[in-house]
Amino acid sequence: MPVASIVFWGSALLTPAWSALGLLLARAARQVPILRGELDRGPAPAGGSTGRDASPEGGSPLPGLSIVVTARDEAQGIESTVRRLLAQRYPRLEIIVVDDRSTDATGPILDRLLAGSGATRLTVVHNRELPPGWLGKCHACRLGADRAGGSWILFLDGDVELCEDDLLERVLRLAEGRGLDHLAIIPDQRPVSALQQALLAAFAQVFLLAGRVFEMDRDRPRGGVGIGAFNLIRRSAYDRIGGHVLLKMDPADDYKLGRLLKESGARQRLFDGVGMIRCPWHKGALNVARGLEKNLFAGLDYSIVELLVCSLLALFLAFGPLLLGMTAMLATRSATVISILAWVPFALQLAALGHDLRIMTRRQGGSVSGLLLLYPAAALLLVGAAWNSALKTLMRGGIRWRETFYPLAELRAGRVRAGAGRRLRVL
Repeated sequence: MPVASIVFWGSALLTPAWSALGLLLARAARQVPILRGELDRGPAPAGGSTGRDASPEGGSPLPGLSIVVTARDEAQGIESTVRRLLAQRYPRLEIIVVDDRSTDATGPILDRLLAGSGATRLTVVHNRELPPGWLGKCHACRLGADRAGGSWILFLDGDVELCEDDLLERVLRLAEGRGLDHLAIIPDQRPVSALQQALLAAFAQVFLLAGRVFEMDRDRPRGGVGIGAFNLIRRSAYDRIGGHVLLKMDPADDYKLGRLLKESGARQRLFDGVGMIRCPWHKGALNVARGLEKNLFAGLDYSIVELLVCSLLALFLAFGPLLLGMTAMLATRSATVISILAWVPFALQLAALGHDLRIMTRRQGGSVSGLLLLYPAAALLLVGAAWNSALKTLMRGGIRWRETFYPLAELRAGRVRAGAGRRLRVL
């Protein structure tokens, strides 16, 4: 094929693709404000609002809040997590920690904390059995939610640390003041290496686009996201989707929980908890890739065809602009119209990624230029992690999560597809 044809068709595909991606990523970034700034601003959204978004008076009574913490073999961090929760200055607070079949010192640590707390706010549930047809974490969430008496439920992982003692009070006032049903917060995962930060940026782009975060403020019953480190849900909205019953065999339960809520008509918002909520995900980029082993293939509905299509598309978008420009440059060896046209997609890609990474580095530190240089490696690593997830799942005939094996046939039967929450929508 002549170089002119390659440049023409490559530019025809990549120019609108990166133009659209740049706009969507920029809008998605605006939909994820920094939590601290929003709390300082107060419950009412910028620009003012009326109706459901009206701010309640600062002295109005806070609703009852139940925190459900699921923990399996979390001896290293569970004590810090629970102590920070017990220190919260929230008047109507109950903390329910579900010890899900732990084999380390998690159980004894929780019993000691329970004895020291006087059992006024803390409840510990020692679960020793997993019923058929349930993933361990999903069952633990259900056990905790069944005991929750608050009009709001906050689902937390066992290694999350709240950095300020009045954080829950301020977050609940924000949620109530804006008339929300679901508030999810991306935790601060620092410190991370440069490559890990680049990988997290690439993963965040996929996460935000897949969840249609760019249109979250329109409150449409589609898309939606959830975060295992901080999923705050109005009890009535949680009950409307049947709690965790639909999610009982889905490894991406936290993300799918947010999607079900959004599809059912819940008002959802996503915030960046940098400096306020800490949760170390994994140490090192390779460990992040391994940590995605259980749920990346699940996110693609366990479909090799879907994985192949998504992989080719990701590689084309990530490397196509540079390859197109290099092809034209090597073929023409001069600044012709063709060679200039060939570099347009690459310029758009740099502009889109640069804007996205500048926002990230303003919040978490790091170098924009360094992350741009590492972006190709991060893209390859993310695609590789998806294939690793698929191959390991297919070779094993299922996944191993929290020391329990779940057969692939049961996982496929229990996956929650996009749109499943619309039939639960309040009309």
